[in-house]
Order: sequence, then structure tokens, then C-alpha cells
Amino acid sequence: MTRVSTLPVVVFSLFFATVAAADEGMWMPQQIPALGDELKELGLQLDPASFADLTGFPMGAIVEINGCSATFVSPEGLIVTNHHCVHGALQYNSTPERDLINDGFLAKSRSDEPQATPTQRVYVTTNIDDVTAKVVGGAKKGIGDTARANAIDAKKKALVKACESADGIRCEVSTFFGGELFLLLTQMEIRDVRLVYAPALGVGNFGDEDDNWMWPRHTGDFGFLRAYVSPDGRSADYSKDNVPYKPAHWLKVSTRDIDPGDLTLLAGYPGWTSRLVSADEVRAAQEWWLPTENRFRRGLLAILREEGKRGRDVEIANATRVSSLENYLKKYEGVLEAFHRDGLLDRKLEDEKHVAELVASKPELAKRYEAAAKEYASLLATERATRDRDLVVRYLSTSSPMLSQASVLYKLSIERAKKRDAEREEGYQERDWAQRMNGVKRTQRTIERASDRAGLRFALLEATKLPKGQRIEAIDVALAKTGKAAPEEQVESLLDALYSGTMIDQQDVRLAMFDEPTAALVNRGDAMIGLAAELHPLVRRIEDQALANRGARYRLRPVMIEALRTAKNGRLAPDANGTLRVGFGQVKGYEPRDGVIYLPQTTIEGVLRKDTGSRPFDSPARLLELARAKRFGTYADPELGTLPVAYVTTNNVTNGSSGSSAINAWGEVCGLAFDMNWEGIAADWVVNEKYVRTVIVDSRYMLWVMDAVDGAHELLREMGVEPQF
Repeated sequence: MTRVSTLPVVVFSLFFATVAAADEGMWMPQQIPALGDELKELGLQLDPASFADLTGFPMGAIVEINGCSATFVSPEGLIVTNHHCVHGALQYNSTPERDLINDGFLAKSRSDEPQATPTQRVYVTTNIDDVTAKVVGGAKKGIGDTARANAIDAKKKALVKACESADGIRCEVSTFFGGELFLLLTQMEIRDVRLVYAPALGVGNFGDEDDNWMWPRHTGDFGFLRAYVSPDGRSADYSKDNVPYKPAHWLKVSTRDIDPGDLTLLAGYPGWTSRLVSADEVRAAQEWWLPTENRFRRGLLAILREEGKRGRDVEIANATRVSSLENYLKKYEGVLEAFHRDGLLDRKLEDEKHVAELVASKPELAKRYEAAAKEYASLLATERATRDRDLVVRYLSTSSPMLSQASVLYKLSIERAKKRDAEREEGYQERDWAQRMNGVKRTQRTIERASDRAGLRFALLEATKLPKGQRIEAIDVALAKTGKAAPEEQVESLLDALYSGTMIDQQDVRLAMFDEPTAALVNRGDAMIGLAAELHPLVRRIEDQALANRGARYRLRPVMIEALRTAKNGRLAPDANGTLRVGFGQVKGYEPRDGVIYLPQTTIEGVLRKDTGSRPFDSPARLLELARAKRFGTYADPELGTLPVAYVTTNNVTNGSSGSSAINAWGEVCGLAFDMNWEGIAADWVVNEKYVRTVIVDSRYMLWVMDAVDGAHELLREMGVEPQF
């Protein structure tokens, strides 16, 4: 039975103003009906109100999968998403002798569909409730910021616990507008997910980093998974006895023509945007965060690439980390370039000045806004005081999966010892233990001891460069104990001791550690556990400070948001936060610079021109043969006169949007969003409608590759498409 979600008046009041800039928003599904008139003008054939029904058509088909978005496309639990979103499953199931990453994979039958990974999940959102009064009601006025954050966290945990009374249900309380609005999201969690099909790397990642974040594109970035449940339809752990999940709704993969000007809706789970942040936060991103993140990612990426030269087995083990580092590094480099090129800081400063001027006519709000903005600036200054140290602490684990595992196991032992589950930190409650255990198993495929050591060396050397007042005492003490003088010698000596004294890279050892009390864990004498234990007091202090800062934000940000909304005449979309959203736009090209025009669609001729026969432009021989013979069947575009590959729209996306279905006016999947253009890459911070575009792989190219190149005929029939080759 469909449950009707309720949202406060503040959300719907956003639409009292003009909706001319609708594609700026990543709207909550319940907001779409208010945009119905504009959507109808753009050609929508569905009832706009249908998007507010999360268990109906089409939203009941939209799912979340471990940081990506996806869609059910058959009554047998078949899920389509991006190729790079199934990369982890390809890596997990690959060996040097059976290289699924490079060669692709197609299950010959259901029985040949392997477990994607132990941690892979499918989440189907079934309900969204406004719980703001319940959450904020737990924080009394006048209490300290830490107490406020704790009170709100306690309410959120209680709501989640009550919501998750049945097995297979996952709930979360998400924050919108900095703490002005709290929504309880209910999701079905499907725990048995299997790999079904992915084309070869020369299709799914054609162009790799050369083309990443660029237009024009010629990448077939798509892949398929399948959701499985117990025979009685319940969520269940992986088992050969499980059967395909029967979704209430699925979307047809379209074979319709796509033309410039056509409507495209994007439905998915965008991760985060920062469009509502302050000018001080933009300045910090421009002057420190982006440059520093880029330096760290560039350094670690170079190390892992070099390590990969030792053999394909090493390259496979590091593949997912390398892919993620490459993706974010190029994005952040582009964002930083856009900050300077487009003067984003100056624009933000001008916006804040404009807000202050407009709210001046409301003395009470102006007074509260001025005080909140002043205190918020002071809060940010406090965070800046330790930001270098805090980043290095994070990169110690990022650089070393082995230290990361040791830190998780040590912290789990501390949290598990707490008598009440409500006292345990989010991520370490009973509801999280099974997934933590799966993570211990999954990590075995990504731990490579020599690469791990090289990465940790990099992070430790960075720790030796920290300024006074931001030193990591545990690291300084450990280095001093080596008796060496130079930092490089100290680090090497410490690494010798760590890696000769740990077995944390062995899965059976980690599994044995999983349930151990803290004392027993430490008494093992494992060097990596010992380092995690020595670092933990500092990690705890950093977390405590972050908790207090979050409590302060709960006080200050809603006031600043109220002023911003007033200045914008009531129109203000929430920043993305990993929750289900719907956006809409049109197929449209753009002019990146004077004298240059980018058309909105690319074709197979671009693949033929780019192909070099070697990575990253190495298309499968079968694809090249058919393309040169112009054997496209009815997948060819009548206006283009050839096979389409990709197109761009005026939608905007961010990380987490990957795999979002582009839905046409009839509610069909007409493609998958997989990237953004270079010129619009700063859209996480500000949307420039002149340049921002989303890159989408055309559904007709997907179907042609499945049909003509890889012979995935049974999958096509399952989706209601009759094979032509």
C-alpha cells in the first residue's frame, strides 16, 4: 500500500516565484507536481503528480546502489546503471587469468550470475516523512552546541530504530537546508546483488581519463546487475536458493528517436552540492581545500600507478582505488580552474552583499542574519586552525587499506562495548555490524601489501611536514622511537616495524578480530592495530570537535538559509545530500568559447575517428567491424543518418548521480547520465545555465552494443526488445 509522504509548507512555498530556472534544481520528488505546467509545456506525457508517489510509476523503479543511481528495467529484478558503477563488481570477480575489467562479462544464464561484491546493496526508497518537529524537539533552547548535536543525533537514532523494526528495511534521517528540515527516508535493502553484464573496457570506459569530464564523448558507460531475494520475496543474504526480485515497477529501455529540444528527466541519488554555502567556505575551497586535495590525490595516484607496473594482479587489486582517485582528481582540478576563470568567490561575495541589502527591510531577520553570519565566520576560523592535521589524519587511512581496516576494527571494539546501542556512533551500531563484516571480506580483494606500504609511506611523510600546533603526536612519538634522524629514514624504519608485525592483510585474521573486545585486540600485538590504537585519541578529539561544530551549524545555518530564501523571493532548492531527487532539462548543445559550437549529439563516426587500437581508445574488433559496415539496424537515428552514441542536456548532476536514468516524456529510459562537461564542472557550487551540461549515453547505443557486439539477446528479450543481430 502506498504511503503518502508529507512535507512542510516551506518546501512548497519555493514555487510561488517563477520557475524559469527549473533545471538548476535537484528537486525532491514531492516537489515535481508544482512544476507540472512547465513540464507539460516541455512535452511531458505523464501526470506530474506521479513523481510524488515513490512506490508508483515511474519512481518505484529508481534505486540506489552503493554510491550510484540505477533503475529496474525488467520484472525479473534486472538493474541498469553505469559501467563505472559496476567496476567494483568486475574488479572483485577478476583475476589475471579471467580479466573481467578489460574483457567485460556476460552471464550465459541466471546460474552464471556471480555475487557482485559482499557489500553491494540495492536500496529502493518507499517513503519520505517530515520529522523536523520530532528531531528538533529533542534539542532544548539555550543548550550548548555539543549537547544540541547529541540531542538531535539521539532523536534521529530513535526514529531510525523504530523505522527499521522489520528485516530488510533501511532507514535514515537526512538533513536539508542546514538543519531547517529533517526527513525520514524508508528504503528496502536488497542484500543479494549479482553481476549480469558489462561491455568490454574499450566500450564502457572508452577514452578513460583523456575524455573524462569532457564533451564530445563516445563512451558506452553502462552495465547490468540483478537483485535477488529469498523465495518468499524477503531481503536475504547471498544464497544459491535466492530468486530474482520482482519489482512492482520497471522502466522500458527506449528505442525512440531523441532530438535537440526533447525533454529529459533525471531521477537518482546525487551525492552532495555546495550551492548554499557561505563566501568564506568558497574562499577556503579555492585557497586550500581544492589545491590540497589535488596534491594528495595526485601523489597517491602516482604511487598506485607505479605499483601497478609490477603486474596485472597488482593493477587489478588497485583498480577501484585508481579509478576513484582519477575521477575526483580531474574533477577537482576542473573545479579549481573554474573558480579562478569564472570568479566564483567574487560572485559569492556579491551574492552575500545582495542578501544583506534585501533583508535589511526586515529588521528582525536582518539582526538575526548578521549575528548568525558573524558567528558562522568564527566557527569556520576555528576549523581552519587544524585543517592540515585533520586532512593528514584522514589520508593515513585513505592511503593504507590495511590501516583503515585496523582503525575500523579497533573503533568497532570500543563502540561494541557500550551497553546501549543508542550510545554507539552511527556506522557502528548493531544495524551496521553485518555490513562491516562484509567490508572485512570485500577488502581482501583490494589489499596489496607492497602498494599499501607505498601509500602509507606517502601519508607518513606528509605528517612529518605538518606545522607546529598541528602535529600528530602519536606519529611523532612512533617516528622518534626508531632512533633515526632524517624523516625519510624514520618513516622507513617505522614501516619496517609495521609491516613485519602485522597480519591485518589476512582475511581470516581480520574476521577473528571482528568480535574481540578491545583488550584482547590490543593484546594480539599486531603492529597495525597498535598504530590505530595510538591514533584513536586524536581521532576521537577530531570527531568531538566536529560534533560541536555540527551543533553550531544546526543553530546558525537555518537563519542564513531563511535570509537567502527571502532574498530569492521564496525560490530555493536544497543542496544534494544523497537522497532521491528529480531534475529536468532538454537536449541542447552549447558554445564553450567564442567561435566554437558543440552539437548536442555524438555518433559512431566519432568512435571510429578516435580509435587507436590501444588504451584508452581500443574498441572491440567486432564493434569496429560492424561500425565500418554501417550495420546499425533500427538503432540508427533517422535525422543523424547513423548510430547515435551520446548526447548532452541542460540537466545538472554531481557524484552519486552516475547511473541516473534519463527519462523521456513517456517514462522510458532513453539513456544513462554518466558525466558532466568541463565548462560546467563547478556546478556543485554554482550553476551557469549557459555552460552546464550533463553527458548521457544514448539508450540506442546501449542496445546496439548489447545486440550486435556482445550478443546479449536474452537480456534484450527480458527487457522487451527483440534482437536484430
